[in-house]
Amino acid sequence: MGTVRATVEIFGQRLGLRADGDATRLQEIARFVDSRMREVADRSSSVDTVKIAVLTALNIADELFQERETDQDVRQKRLEKHAERLVTKVEEAMRPEEVGNEN
Repeated sequence: MGTVRATVEIFGQRLGLRADGDATRLQEIARFVDSRMREVADRSSSVDTVKIAVLTALNIADELFQERETDQDVRQKRLEKHAERLVTKVEEAMRPEEVGNEN
């Protein structure tokens, strides 16, 4: 994947960006950040762009951490179920075969 360049607008600021990947994706991410900054600005009494940007970054980071924790919980539960199935198989394999119980 090559480096792409794109001009995006976030919270009224035009930025020339360079990133690995797809210009369309870069535009999509910029629209997402712009939208989130506008939401934070609407809820905040601050007009300081830097504060709004930091609050937005903290909100997005919090969502990322929550997603990671959720994914980790799901993986942990999946591993526990898999381990339980393996233990059951081992226990079944270790049981002596019942003699005289053929149908």
